[in-house]
Amino acid sequence: MQNYLRKARFSTIADDLGLRLGLFGLGLGWFVYLWGLGIPAVLAGLALGMIGQLALQQFRRRTVDRREAALRRRLGGELMLEEMLLAPARQAHFQAAMLLGMKYPLTMERVTEEGMLCRSGKDRLLVSCVPLPEGDELGRGAVVGVQRACRRHGAARGVVCITGKCTPRVEAWAAESCIPVRIICRETLLHLAGHASPATDEQLIQLGKRRKRPAAASVGRMILRRDKAKTYMLYGLGLMLMYVITRLRYYPVPGMVCLALAVLSRCWPGRNEEL
Repeated sequence: MQNYLRKARFSTIADDLGLRLGLFGLGLGWFVYLWGLGIPAVLAGLALGMIGQLALQQFRRRTVDRREAALRRRLGGELMLEEMLLAPARQAHFQAAMLLGMKYPLTMERVTEEGMLCRSGKDRLLVSCVPLPEGDELGRGAVVGVQRACRRHGAARGVVCITGKCTPRVEAWAAESCIPVRIICRETLLHLAGHASPATDEQLIQLGKRRKRPAAASVGRMILRRDKAKTYMLYGLGLMLMYVITRLRYYPVPGMVCLALAVLSRCWPGRNEEL
């Protein structure tokens, strides 16, 4: 997932206040320019400013809804690809063919261990899902395996859906082979999977639990690990030695803190290692 920079809360409030005051100012200025300074111009300007506020609120609501829908589609696609990565071969091939059927005219026939046999017009093709981690690249060996499966099942061409990456050289080589194979990249699958199954509230809650930050107790265990006691002791003794040599007052406090951490690391009850 990507990290986005966020504005400070005060900056957001100041921008919103300035925008609202600007809308009122434009409304007042427009009617004062038309009618001159007077009560009717002020009232009409305030009314126009209120209309601008309502339009701004409606625009922001639609923007939030649109962004939420896009985020749900993105997360839903990520979750579906993660499921395809760990699913059995037949299920992964079937899901890949279902996703492609949303964009291309496919008629599914039967699923095998090598892929899903489909028809597109008069051609018979084999849709195969090659599960890869997000950072891994598709190799030529996997493409050759799909070509062998196409020849075995009598398919004229193949379609490989990958959950990882593919270089342009491999993609061009696969398309120009004796049995042409088209490679569907991860982004296309994400787009189709997100539209087919956007993330639900329950999935978002489970995703938040998976990615929540470690608790304070676990942070304390990381700081007070037994293997760090020697390092804390060396730092503490070094700082106290610098105090003895230089007599500067800002050495004893961090030195005593390091020595205290060394003692706590030795005495802290460590947790048994688990698989």
